[in-house]
Amino acid sequence: MSIKAFHIIFIAISDILAGVCAWWGFASDITLFGVASALAAVALFIYGIYFVRKSRTLIL
Repeated sequence: MSIKAFHIIFIAISDILAGVCAWWGFASDITLFGVASALAAVALFIYGIYFVRKSRTLIL
């Protein structure tokens, strides 16, 4: 497995985990944790898109 593939998988797993933490935070009335996790999930999603686009031009 290449470092690029590992990085993409790691970002995806981290994004899913942040989404689950956001859901749990809102379900448990821990609003600040839910908001922070939701923002992290959005940021990871945006970074994942950025990385995939950027890595297409890399020659490894």
